Amino acid sequence: MAAESTFDIVSEFDRQELLNAIDQTQREVRTRFDLKDSRSELKLGDNDLTLTSDSEMHLQALRDILESKAVRRGLSLKIFDYGEAEEAGGMRVRQVVTLRQGIADDVAK
Repeated sequence: MAAESTFDIVSEFDRQELLNAIDQTQREVRTRFDLKDSRSELKLGDNDLTLTSDSEMHLQALRDILESKAVRRGLSLKIFDYGEAEEAGGMRVRQVVTLRQGIADDVAK
């Protein structure tokens, strides 16, 4: 009986929607008054996203904008695994965000 009943759990996100959310975030950062001169940027890697800005406050604002755009594009906020904010040199702050796809083995047990 157990061999007949199976199911697969897929927890992947639409990468194109993520690209759209990042693009919208970058557009808003360029036009927002409080972030216009902050040199805030987002860089997408294969499995991560790097947020860079001038201060912790600007980094938090960048993160908030990204989350709001992701939700509007239908992405779950659970795909973002935020690392610690670290000094990036040149009076800048960097935060690496790991993009989760699938369920980790230790969590699945």
